[in-house]
Amino acid sequence: MENILKNIEAIRKEKRITQEAIASKLGIKQSSYSSYITRESDITYSRLLQISEALGVSIIDIITWPEKYILASSEEHCKECEVRDATITNLNKYIELLERKQGA
Repeated sequence: MENILKNIEAIRKEKRITQEAIASKLGIKQSSYSSYITRESDITYSRLLQISEALGVSIIDIITWPEKYILASSEEHCKECEVRDATITNLNKYIELLERKQGA
């Protein structure tokens, strides 16, 4: 999950969108948005979806950042494998984080 949060902030900064602007689109205070990024609050899938919409990117693009997820044709097979491997790695890290939080 940490990679996803770092990716959200990298995308936000690249697009030159303030935390206040994202928070406004989410209908929350900037401090609430910041608490997601600093891991003080858990981020739900629905909130992640809202953040991706506010940033104008898909969730898969957040997960695979800085690579952009593109359906690969047969000649792009190797690139598709790399993207999927990165996605699986990030998702496994997220699952481990959730399991640790449940055990805590």
